Amino acid sequence: MQTNTLPEQIAGGVDQRNFPGANAAALVQNFRYEPSGGWRNDRGWEPLIPYTSPITYTSTELKDIFQPCRFLSIIQRHQGSEEYYLQERGGNLFYEFGNQGTATTNKIILDKDRNLPRPDDAGTQAVPYGRFTALINGYDKMLKWWGRDVVEQFGFYQTPPSPTTLDVQTDYNQTTVAPSNGSATVNNLTGIAVQFDASSIQGLGNPVGGAINAYSYRISYITNTGSESPLSAAVSVNWTIPTGETVQALANQKKYGVMLVGLEPGQNGVVARRIYRTKNKKDGISGAGDVYYFVAQIDDNNTTSFLDTVPDNQLTTDAPSVSDSVTISTSYKWGASWNGAFWLAGGESTPTRLIYSAQGLPEQFPAFNFFDVGVREGGHITALYPYYDVLLVFRERSIDAVFTNASGDGFTCTTIKKDCGTTATNTIKLIPGYGVMFLNKDGFWMVKGGLRGGASLDVINMSQTIEKEMGRLSKNALARASAAYSDREKEYWCIYPVDGQTECSRGASWNIVNEQWSFRNGENEASTRQWEFTQIATDQTGYFILGTYPKYNNTFPLLSNSYPGLALQVWSGSKSWGSTSTIVSQQANFVVTPSFVNQGTSVWTSTWYDFGDDSIKKRALSVEVQVLTEGDNGIELQWAQDWGYEFTSAGTVIPQIGEVVGSTSEQPVYSSAPTGSPVVASWDKSEWQDPKITRLRWDVNTGLVSHFQFRLITTNRIQVVRFQINFIGGSVKTPNTRMPGAKQ
Repeated sequence: MQTNTLPEQIAGGVDQRNFPGANAAALVQNFRYEPSGGWRNDRGWEPLIPYTSPITYTSTELKDIFQPCRFLSIIQRHQGSEEYYLQERGGNLFYEFGNQGTATTNKIILDKDRNLPRPDDAGTQAVPYGRFTALINGYDKMLKWWGRDVVEQFGFYQTPPSPTTLDVQTDYNQTTVAPSNGSATVNNLTGIAVQFDASSIQGLGNPVGGAINAYSYRISYITNTGSESPLSAAVSVNWTIPTGETVQALANQKKYGVMLVGLEPGQNGVVARRIYRTKNKKDGISGAGDVYYFVAQIDDNNTTSFLDTVPDNQLTTDAPSVSDSVTISTSYKWGASWNGAFWLAGGESTPTRLIYSAQGLPEQFPAFNFFDVGVREGGHITALYPYYDVLLVFRERSIDAVFTNASGDGFTCTTIKKDCGTTATNTIKLIPGYGVMFLNKDGFWMVKGGLRGGASLDVINMSQTIEKEMGRLSKNALARASAAYSDREKEYWCIYPVDGQTECSRGASWNIVNEQWSFRNGENEASTRQWEFTQIATDQTGYFILGTYPKYNNTFPLLSNSYPGLALQVWSGSKSWGSTSTIVSQQANFVVTPSFVNQGTSVWTSTWYDFGDDSIKKRALSVEVQVLTEGDNGIELQWAQDWGYEFTSAGTVIPQIGEVVGSTSEQPVYSSAPTGSPVVASWDKSEWQDPKITRLRWDVNTGLVSHFQFRLITTNRIQVVRFQINFIGGSVKTPNTRMPGAKQ
C-alpha cells in the first residue's frame, strides 16, 4: 500500500477547540516560544538574592520567610539607577537588597501589621506618581514612598485642627508712655497686647475709640507634593477700642497684632502651614463678610505660634474655597496616575465612586472632582488602568473609560464594554503594540484601539483556543491571579488558581511572536506544588520576578519541600525548579539548608489526527520531528490512538545528526556525557558549536486506527521546530455501530 505523508508543519501552540488548527498542539507544557522558531524548554528559576547556605533564622524570621508573598511591585527611581523589589509577607511591607555590606540587615521594613488580603481581595496596589509611589489597599492608611526608607501618609483624612487666638488686651497700657510698636511685653496668660500706632503700616483693626474689630482665621497644611489640605474650622477674635479722652484711653487707641497659638504640626510630609484671615468684620453688619485671604505661610512643620500684623489693605489673594480640597477616605482600593492628576476609586465604602485630584497636586481632591459609575450596570470598580489617552475603569461586569471632553477642560466617563469586566486586578497589563490584556472568569481579553482621530476601543477574546483550561478557573479567587509582560521573553505570563483552590498553581503564557498560548504547571499533584507562585512582575531588564508561598511541615526536624523557593525567585536559564529545605532546630534558632530541584518534565502534545477522514482506518508508521541539536539530551516520543488516554512509548533518541552519532564527528556535549559518548567538551580545548537543525524519526507502526496523537516528553532541554507524520491510508469506511436490538 502507498505510504502517505502529512505536509511538514511548524510546531504550534495550544488549541483546545474541537477543530483545531493544522499545526496546533493539544498541550504545550513548560516550553517557551523561541523567536528564532520552535518551542524551547530552557527556563527555570533561582533565588533573586542567592542563598548563603545554610541560613540561620530566628523563630520570627522563619515564620516570616514561609509566609506567602501577597504583593510584589518593582519600582525604578532616578532613571533606573535604583531598583526596588517591594513585597508583602505576613503583613510586613518591605524590600531587600543584595549587597548587605556592613549593614546589620538587608531587609528594610516600610510598614507593619498591614491587612492580610483574602482570596477575593487583590491586595496592595503601587501607583507611581512623579518622584513618589503611592501604596494603597483600601484598609490601611495610604502611604507615600520616596525610596529608601522614606514613608509618609498620602492624602488628608481630616481637616487641620484650628489654632487658638489669644485675647487682644486693650486696657493694659496704664501709663502715658505707650510701648513701642509691636511690643508684646504687656500680656497675661490668655491675652496679649501688641500695639501699633494708627499711622503704622502694620497692625489690625480700627484704632478709633469705641470701634469694634473682629476677625476669623483658618489654616491649612502644605505637603511636599505641593498639595493643600482642606481648611480648618474657623476661629475668631474680637476687641473694642476704649473710648474717652483720658490718658489711659488714648494710650490704648491703637492698631493691634493678633497672636495665634496651638498651631499643630501636620503628618509626615507636611512642609508648611498657611494662614488665612477675613478682613475686619467689625460689628458683623457694617464690616467685611466671611471671605478669607492669604496672610502668611510658615515654612516648617514645627512652629506652634504666629503673630499676625498684616493690615487689611495688604490682603489681596483669596483663600481656596472649602470645595477646592476635601478629606478622603482610606477605603479607596484602586489608584492611577493619569493626565497630571491622581485618581482613586472603589473600596468597601465607595464601591462605585471615582475621584481625581487637582492637576499636578496629587493629594488635593476638590469636592466636585468625581464620577459615580453606579448609575450604570456593571458592578463595583475593580481597577484603574491608564491606556494612552484614556483611563480604563474596570468593573466586575463592564469596562468604562474616562477621557478628556471636547472642550479640553474636563473629563467624560462612559461604558465601552458591557458584560465583560474583571476581578483579577493584578492581571491587567499593557502589551506594547497590542493593547491591555487581562483575565476574567471567562478567559483572557484585550482592550485595543483608542479614541483619537475617530478611532474606537475594542475588547476582544484572546483565549478561544484554551477554553477548556479557562473552564477550570476558580472564579471566586481570581483576585489572587497575577500577570506580567516581559519584552525580554516577548510574552505575557499569567498565574491563576483552578479547580476551586485559592492559591495559584497553573500559568498560561501568550507569546507575541507567534501569538499562541502555552501552559506552565506540574504534570501531577506533587510537581504542581513546584509552580505555586503567588505574584509575578518584571524588572527593568525584562526578567520575570516571582513571589512564592513556600510549604513546610509542622514537625521537627522539618523536611520541607519549600516549593517554589524561599523569598523572591527570578525566571532565568537556571536548570533548577525550586528548592527543598531541611530545617533543624539549633538552640533558639533554626538552620535552613536549601537544596535545588532539577528541571522537571516538559511536554509537547499534538492534536488528534484523522488523516483527512476519521471513518477510514489507517496505520501510522512514523513521526519525524525537526529539532535543534542539544548534545546527548534524550527525547522520548509517546503515542496514543482513537482518543485513548494510554500512551505507548516509541523510544528515546538523542538530538544529534544521525550519521555522526558514535563517531568523532559528533558534536561535543557541554557536561558529563553518557557512557560510550566519544566526544566530551573540554574547556579551552573543544570547539564550541552552534545548534544544528536535525530530523529525528520515531517508528510507531500502529495497528488500524481512526485517530492518532503523539507527544514529546522530556526532562532534558530541547527545541522542537517542525514535525510530520507518515502513514498508510485505507479505503474501506468503518460501518455504523447499531444499538443492541435495533431494527434491521
